[in-house]
Order: sequence, then C-alpha cells, then structure tokens
Amino acid sequence: MKRTFTVIGLGAFGSTVARELARLGNDVLGIDLDPAHVNAIADDITQAVVADARDEDTLRDLGVHESDAVVVAIGEDLEANILVTLTIKNMPKPKVWAKALNHNHHRILQKLGADHIVHPEHEMGLRLAHTLMYPEVLDYIGLGHDIFTVEVRASEKIAEKTVADLKLAEHGVQLLLIKHQREILAPPPDGYVFRLGDQLVMAGLLADLRSLSAYL
Repeated sequence: MKRTFTVIGLGAFGSTVARELARLGNDVLGIDLDPAHVNAIADDITQAVVADARDEDTLRDLGVHESDAVVVAIGEDLEANILVTLTIKNMPKPKVWAKALNHNHHRILQKLGADHIVHPEHEMGLRLAHTLMYPEVLDYIGLGHDIFTVEVRASEKIAEKTVADLKLAEHGVQLLLIKHQREILAPPPDGYVFRLGDQLVMAGLLADLRSLSAYL
C-alpha cells in the first residue's frame, strides 16, 4: 500500500531513508536548506524542496501535516532538530521518527513525544562490531529483554548435518525457518540436511545465541 512520507534533512542518513522509501513505492517529500542536497535527490523521490523546516507555515503549505510519518534527519543543527520535532508533534496525523545525536538529545526527544528515536551511527557501529565478531551472522533484530532473532549463514561446520543434530532446544534457541535458494521451510523438519550457504533464522536469548555461534 502506497503511503506518504516526509524526510527533513537530506544528508547521508536522510537521503538514504528517502530514496529507499521511494524505491518501495511510496510518495516521498524531501526538505533541506541546502540546494545541493535537494538537487542530488530530486530525480529519485516524489518531490524535493529547498525550505526552512523550522517554519510551521512552510511545512503546512507543503502538506507535511498530511504525511503518514515524518523523519527528522537533521544531523548537525541540534536546535533545528528539536524545534522541527516539536512542530511535527503538534500536528495530529504524522508519526515522528527523529534522529538523536547523543544520549542527552535522545532524552529531549523523548520528552517532546517523538514516536521513534534512532541513533544511526551508534546502531551501525553495533552491527559492524557484531559482524566482525560473528561473520556468519547476516542480520539480527533485538526484540527487547535481551531476546534477539538472528539470520545466520550455514557454514562448513553444519553442512550435511540435520536440524535434529544441532539440538537447538538444548541451547535454548528456536529455529524459525530455513531458506535454501528460493525455498523457505517454516517450520523446518528435524530431518532437513543443511547445505552450505543455507540461511537460518533463529530466536533466543543473546547469551544462548552467542554460545551456539561456536557450533555454526
């Protein structure tokens, strides 16, 4: 279903979000004070505008108040980031996703009522560290309370073994699905024989998943 999004701040983070939302088939309005940023993305999204997002009248003239969600991706001007977040939160419809620069900024955005707060540099740093530690991990999602789902690539260690051979339940880990090329097995049968490159999606406590990584 096509939705309408506004991205305010078209630096590296904001422009990536805007382009991907557009690629997924949504209407995307991008706003930035820098004409170079706007020109660089103009052909990739629905509309790109040079404007001062701190001005509520300007935002309403552009129809921002009708967006399903607004991403406040202003990354250098802390005051502008806070002011724009406050302005959008006073609009009844859009959900607000705001970029936080540090812990104190996060607390301010929380008090302003931002619906979602992101730390892209911090989160990417964590992902890079986990990838360096566990190179077979393709992706992961934190579900809260130290519970994660992880996507793992089958290595030589488990190739030719069966699901039952791994005894995942004894490690406190649940195997949710296996992807082999274009085939998805959910739930995976105990007799399935792993092949090199299969992708496994598992869920469990972080400590259990870490202890299991040595066997994968």
